Amino acid sequence: MSYLLYCIFRSPLPAALEIPDGVRGSRVFMANYNGLGVALSKLIEPDPPPDPSSIRVYERVVESFYRHLTVIPMRYGCQVGCPYDAVTLLRENHDAYGALLRQLEGLAEIGIQVVVDKPMAGPETDRLAIPPEWFPPHPNAFGADHTDAKKLPHQDAQRTALVERAFVENLCGSLHGSFLRRKVEFPSSRRSRLLSLHFLVPRDSVEFFRQSACHLPPNPCVKLLLSGPLPPYNFVDALPS
Repeated sequence: MSYLLYCIFRSPLPAALEIPDGVRGSRVFMANYNGLGVALSKLIEPDPPPDPSSIRVYERVVESFYRHLTVIPMRYGCQVGCPYDAVTLLRENHDAYGALLRQLEGLAEIGIQVVVDKPMAGPETDRLAIPPEWFPPHPNAFGADHTDAKKLPHQDAQRTALVERAFVENLCGSLHGSFLRRKVEFPSSRRSRLLSLHFLVPRDSVEFFRQSACHLPPNPCVKLLLSGPLPPYNFVDALPS
């Protein structure tokens, strides 16, 4: 038997909080230690497969806490052997968790996915474009097939990497003043067309960030898809193991 961890927060819980059922329909309950709490649920399978439906349920639980509290969101699959282990986790990392919660107070995560030469589903207001000078000089620079990429001269591969980084700097520069921190996930291979950026934004400035993104110059070849506000999954790098 094991227990899935969802998020860490400051207790007590607000009366308005409504917690949905967890993964596989298990009841979500809390373990507490000295002003900190962690949400968890019992796992029937010790190592549940990360199927899309379970991940959506997991995220829905985390977001139910996030609507009312500052949270440290855990990654799907984090688990302990018993509820007492969860209490031990809070006790041994109490100062670190407390400091991280203070850092995340009043903040949200906004994501931008960059899709090159490929339409994205979603509301038209969320489909944004970028200036031509940010577009890679090679037509398949972001999304070339891996086999084709190996045929490119070494200097072209280097140029592609430089263009990707210049693209990120230009995009982030255009949003300067609307976010506090950023993280970038470059394509893991030439087969991928996806470049992901994550921004840490004050909750009360989310609309300002979105409006700033909406005023980027148009380009039909490159689309940006916004997501959020979300719990700050990509900004908990200070989280102890």
